[in-house]
Amino acid sequence: MLTPETVAAATTQHTSGPDLVTHLPLHLGLGFSLPTPLAPWPPATAFGFSGLGGSIGFADPATGLAFDYVMNNIRNSPAAEAPAANLVTALPIR
Repeated sequence: MLTPETVAAATTQHTSGPDLVTHLPLHLGLGFSLPTPLAPWPPATAFGFSGLGGSIGFADPATGLAFDYVMNNIRNSPAAEAPAANLVTALPIR
């Protein structure tokens, strides 16, 4: 769906610093978050975004994998990210 040029632009870091809400480190391309040491997606070539309450979506052009996890309700707790993190950990990528 995205041309190689669009993926290259989206995955080139354009800014970084602490998120103004969570205060966690954030690296941003054009419209996408890029991996950080705390990012829930492991491949260094992935790009996507985490959402409120444990939602996550990312793609890894190097492996051809796309992953998305969305709940039908928002969980507002530190444990909200556990289900998605467990699924990402089980993926055959690293």
